[in-house]
Amino acid sequence: MKAALLVATLAATTIASSAFAQSSGTPYSAIIESHAAANGVPTELVHRVIMRESRYNAGAMGRGGAIGLMQIKLATARGLGYTGSAAGLRDPETNLTYGIRYLAGAYRAANGHHGRAVGYYASGYYYVAKRQRMRAANAYADAAPQPGEPLSLIPASSQSKRRR
Repeated sequence: MKAALLVATLAATTIASSAFAQSSGTPYSAIIESHAAANGVPTELVHRVIMRESRYNAGAMGRGGAIGLMQIKLATARGLGYTGSAAGLRDPETNLTYGIRYLAGAYRAANGHHGRAVGYYASGYYYVAKRQRMRAANAYADAAPQPGEPLSLIPASSQSKRRR
């Protein structure tokens, strides 16, 4: 009984603090909104990841070298074009720039599903995206004309790609 009450209290606290953070109660809301819009990611998803990763602590240092608000690793940021040092990722603007860019990839790999996007952000989405690209390539290969096959049998969406 006490355990259930504790869990309910923690859940209510987390929901309340998350709602507070999303209601522009953070000093980073304007930055988050601009980067989220630029990367096509819902702002509530960004807030959810920040709450999960660092609870809005810009100086947070995680296991394995995760840094800042979004707990992004230097190697991950470098893979997204970052050329600075690990210390530079402590800057909220820089951290959000590369963290949200990475989240955008996870969001696309999750096909817009918030829960999956959070999971992919935390664990990586490389293999998921790779499988999706392989499926797309196979679907395109299946639509390719066979020797002697008239173009009228190919779906219209494939014909426009072939004419380029």
